[in-house]
Amino acid sequence: MVTGIREGQNIDYGKLRENLIPIPPKDEQDAIANYLDAATAKIDEVIAHQQRMIDLLNERKQVIIDMAALHGLNPDVEMIDSGNDWIGLVPAHWRKNTFRYLFKTRTGITFTKAQLEEEGEPVISYGQIHSKDNWGASVNPELIRHIPALLTKGKEGALAIPGDFLFADTSEDFEGCGNNVFIDSEPVYAGYHTILAKKNNEEYGPYLAYLFTSTGWRGQLRSMVNGVKVYSITQTILNSANVVLPPVDEQKEIADYITERVVKLDEGVKRHKEFIKVLQERKQIIINDVVTGKVKVV
Repeated sequence: MVTGIREGQNIDYGKLRENLIPIPPKDEQDAIANYLDAATAKIDEVIAHQQRMIDLLNERKQVIIDMAALHGLNPDVEMIDSGNDWIGLVPAHWRKNTFRYLFKTRTGITFTKAQLEEEGEPVISYGQIHSKDNWGASVNPELIRHIPALLTKGKEGALAIPGDFLFADTSEDFEGCGNNVFIDSEPVYAGYHTILAKKNNEEYGPYLAYLFTSTGWRGQLRSMVNGVKVYSITQTILNSANVVLPPVDEQKEIADYITERVVKLDEGVKRHKEFIKVLQERKQIIINDVVTGKVKVV
């Protein structure tokens, strides 16, 4: 018997100990194991190939973002040193600012997982920002959680509106430092372990969303973080980060260019992930059928 709540499940070990386990003769066990080893190895090989394709598509996506968001679309434009080793050369006509010039930062609302509800005020916490399903440059509705309205009373300043960003203020791995999400739809509250960056001006949000996912921009954050097993991104670190800004019309052009290409790559990633899911389901069916005797191998 399995019991639990939305955020996790628990096994009743008393019930587990009472379960009966069918044990076939040793020669039949060996035959089953050998059959499953061979059958699942073939499926695992195909899954591994699909994962390599996903990795290649994601690498291509990152290259497109890095080149366009940090260096622009015109290969013949005059380039100058940005003054930041991580960002490198940028077009001479781009502006350079620090993060604090563009945003006002503050922390999110503190609450516990037990206070989450099926309905209520929308909220995004650091766990959702670090999720593999976080699209980064837009809000994935499936990542939004809900808290009671009472918890947001007097916390209006923690409400992120379109154009704002939410950054995770901690990461369990170095690569996750700087993970964020661009708020591009309905307002949502900043949850626990987040930094809300509220937009101060009219810079084009989608361009900034891609800039903040670029390797160079995130690299400067990683060079300033503190920690060993848990890495912390403070408001001070975030506010001191350098930001490069093309003219607004060029920001739109760059964002449109990236989006057009990223959408196609993401569609490819989605297809490969769906195929992996089918293969994993097929693998489980084979295992279930063989170990339960539905399919005879001897």
